[in-house]
Amino acid sequence: MTPESLTPAEYVMYVLGGKGRAQAVSTAAAWRLADRLTGGPRTLAELAEQIGCPLGALEAVLRICTGLGFFDCPRPGEYAVTERGRMLRADALGPMAEFVGSSEQWDPWARLRCVRGDATAFALAHGKGLYEWMAEHPAAAARYDAAIDAFTRHEAAALAQAFDFGGIATVVDVGGGRGTLLAAVLAANAHLRGVLFDLPHVAERARAALVERFGDRVDARGGDFFAEVTGGADAYLVKHVLHNWNDARAVAILRTVAAAMAPAGRILAIESILSPDPRPDMAAQLDLEMQVLLAGRVRRKPELRRLFAEAELQIERFAPLAAGSWLVVAARAGGAA
Repeated sequence: MTPESLTPAEYVMYVLGGKGRAQAVSTAAAWRLADRLTGGPRTLAELAEQIGCPLGALEAVLRICTGLGFFDCPRPGEYAVTERGRMLRADALGPMAEFVGSSEQWDPWARLRCVRGDATAFALAHGKGLYEWMAEHPAAAARYDAAIDAFTRHEAAALAQAFDFGGIATVVDVGGGRGTLLAAVLAANAHLRGVLFDLPHVAERARAALVERFGDRVDARGGDFFAEVTGGADAYLVKHVLHNWNDARAVAILRTVAAAMAPAGRILAIESILSPDPRPDMAAQLDLEMQVLLAGRVRRKPELRRLFAEAELQIERFAPLAAGSWLVVAARAGGAA
């Protein structure tokens, strides 16, 4: 049975059941079911004993996830992981799936209907904004970082195919978190030197691991990207930063980066982009999530062009990357190739 074959009433119930499907997949990731099944099929009882969870709860989760194609049931009471399910491993998109169902991310959605003025649903649920709250809750912050890193690894592989770093000497990752994207770019381009730029406490935490891996090819610097960023580089990575902010703040970030980059430099922004029509794709879902978490927004191509133009930048091209993300390459206005 497909959604298209459902009656209107059945379709409503199917859509509302999305909460259960999402939470089942998230729980499967949190329980590391894909990792536990990598070595081969296991019985329901074996898995329940390993996890320490009730047999009935595990069976209910596996029933949903198996129906979604993440697991298989070769014999009654026995489960195996599928190719799709391997994406739920800890070294793939498992951390992202786990984060989506965590209480810190899940609870604010119940407050979406209550949002008024500048308060976000996250602030209504937790008493303060996302980043302020995360700074006070290390375990939740670690889940958030792991989720972002998991998806970033997929984007990094796509970026290597979409942009040639051959003519670039130095790249700055603006708001780069733990440096996952920067590390992937440096690993794929041995000639590059990189700088991670983020809030001082974020840059400080990331520095040791980056320097251990890349030595003097990399540095981590702290600051406020609304005020200034490391100057003189040939390329500036701005990954999923603009959609966190309203138009005025997004333009301010772009202006700061434009003022810092070398005369022939490029901004490499990675963003989701809304389609012209109201399709419920990943960009539309992320746009709603921005309303819940940060009061930011995902934009359409004309809106992005307008933002960049206000910062005296010209978009040279859009290139699709991974799972709804796009690479937006921009230069100073009048200097585009």
